[in-house]
Amino acid sequence: MSTDNGGATYDGVGFASVGLKLLKTNIPLLPDTRQVEVELPGVDGVLDMGMEYGPRLIELDVMMQASSESHYEERLQMLAKLFNAKSGAKALILDRAPGKRWMCKFNGSIGIEKLMQLGTFTLPLKAFYPFAESVGDTLTPLRYGQGYHYGMGLRIGDMYSFPVASSPKSLAVRHAGTHEAYPLIRLTGSGSNITITNQTTGESCTLALSMAGGDVVEIDCSPMAQTVKKNGANAIGAQSGKFPRLVDGDNNITITAIGVNLTVAFIFRHTYLY
Repeated sequence: MSTDNGGATYDGVGFASVGLKLLKTNIPLLPDTRQVEVELPGVDGVLDMGMEYGPRLIELDVMMQASSESHYEERLQMLAKLFNAKSGAKALILDRAPGKRWMCKFNGSIGIEKLMQLGTFTLPLKAFYPFAESVGDTLTPLRYGQGYHYGMGLRIGDMYSFPVASSPKSLAVRHAGTHEAYPLIRLTGSGSNITITNQTTGESCTLALSMAGGDVVEIDCSPMAQTVKKNGANAIGAQSGKFPRLVDGDNNITITAIGVNLTVAFIFRHTYLY
């Protein structure tokens, strides 16, 4: 059973706590597309060269009520601080879908229609990363009461941390979302010349380095990061190949290494087209 926060929370603040009531949401089913195409002389139509998704614009129609004029002004100040775009993108979580978040920030302008101590307006938000994510990542074991709901594809008991003491080692990593996810892969322990291959996508990453007991290597596969760190220090020079992503469903992962005695964790948020 979800909590009534006035329809949504933003940056952990319930709308009801600042006098807001969510009346209507406008979240497009998919983000705008950026199509790449080429015209060929003498050929009808165009050649489809692929596409990318752009940011997603979100509009929230809300009502704000206060007990007095001074209280109304006080709540306006609270709202201005909460939605200050210079604070960066924050998590928007709708009461109707408490297991998902949209990372977005204020984008545009607000015109408030005011009658007495009642105001209605539209909050324009922009999700620069245009996909919904699970509110928690795979470091937190899944259990009842966390706000997740049916339709998210999550399963209690799915593993995301694995002991690897032989080579090659096959693992199954399940991504419950409907869009690709980019994990942070954390290796703890010992081994050298480590290769991580997602057999499902054919993407493979090799680390030409050695790990001793207690060493920690983190591979951030996010397209905006793509970093490798060993014990917190930059080790990108040891990496070759392609940073592996996770597609929806089961991903068959193979790990090979010399002298391997590792714990391998795949840390990510399940990512959804909507």
